[in-house]
Amino acid sequence: MKAWLVLILLWAGATDAHEVHHNIAVHAAVTISLAYANGAPFAYEKYALYPAGQETPTQVGNTDAAGRVVFLPGETHNWRLQATSADGHGVNLEFASPVTTASATAPAEGLPRWLLGGFGLSLIFGLFGLIQLFMKKKP
Repeated sequence: MKAWLVLILLWAGATDAHEVHHNIAVHAAVTISLAYANGAPFAYEKYALYPAGQETPTQVGNTDAAGRVVFLPGETHNWRLQATSADGHGVNLEFASPVTTASATAPAEGLPRWLLGGFGLSLIFGLFGLIQLFMKKKP
């Protein structure tokens, strides 16, 4: 019986290692839309976004299906965007981002981890107690 309890406690302690937390926030973002000369979106192509005067990019990635790059400028207002495709098309764009101030953060939802763990353990022990109560032989 004690071995089962130890296994349950070890399993309960390891479950939070696979958890990924999230936070949903609404900010005023800058969107840059890129397109080829024929009007087709510059979709899924590599880009790097640099603050003006720096050699290390702040953001790297691929444009989305509509050829957009979206970022939060923060305190930096002057930027350089380098985007290139595999066939050599590309852009090296220097621009100033507009001043953005609106932002809102969604409150973190959910119960604390310790409370969920305590609820789970009480549920297990409660069910075990009910099983023992009904399985007890009557005289």
